[in-house]
This record gives sequence, C-alpha cells and structure tokens, in this order.
Amino acid sequence: TVDTVRASVRLTAAMLKSLDYKFDLAKGGEETLVLYKRYLNIGRPYDAVIMDINVVGGMGAEETFAALRKLDPDVRAIISSGYDNEDMARKFLDAGFCGHLAKPYRVSDLGKLLKTVLG
Repeated sequence: TVDTVRASVRLTAAMLKSLDYKFDLAKGGEETLVLYKRYLNIGRPYDAVIMDINVVGGMGAEETFAALRKLDPDVRAIISSGYDNEDMARKFLDAGFCGHLAKPYRVSDLGKLLKTVLG
C-alpha cells in the first residue's frame, strides 16, 4: 500500500542519514529523472540511486532505470524489493542494477551494499 511504501522510504532515509549520506527523496520515477538530470547537467551526478520495485502509480522502477541509463550509462542503481530469492536478485543484476536489497533490511545491510557499489 501507499502507507507501507512511505514508511519504507522514511526508514531508508533515516538509515542513510545515520550512515552520513546526503540524499534526495523522489516520489516516483518521473521525479527521479528530474532530480538526476538536474545534477547530471551540472556535472555532479548522484553516486547511487536506490529504487523500490513497488512504485505506486507512474513510472515503475525498471522503466525508470532504463531512462536513467539513457541519461547516464554509468548510473549506479540499487533495487529494493520484498523478494528475497537468488533468481529475483540475479534478474535485477543481469538487467544492470548494481545491487539488490531484500526487505526488510538493516542499516548494516544498506551500508555494506553502498560501500560495495560506490567502491
């Protein structure tokens, strides 16, 4: 539901803050593209984009990712989903995502994955 997605976003935002990352929140794929373009145009693209597979309304995560790759072939995107199985994770990684976070995840999981993705 929408409330569940909002709670998930708030929780992830709190985790990112506790890990000392600066971030922006987008309400959907369209807003993600607007924000990404803005920073790409000034030569400061985001280090990573975390997307939830369950986007309510508008552009979905996979469509958003495809559009991001057209803007910036080097975009580093992480997909978050409630699916915790190897096949699902492999599907996302094969599609070009840099990482997969299975919900629910802990701040340590997020921190570890971000360190891996960002190098």
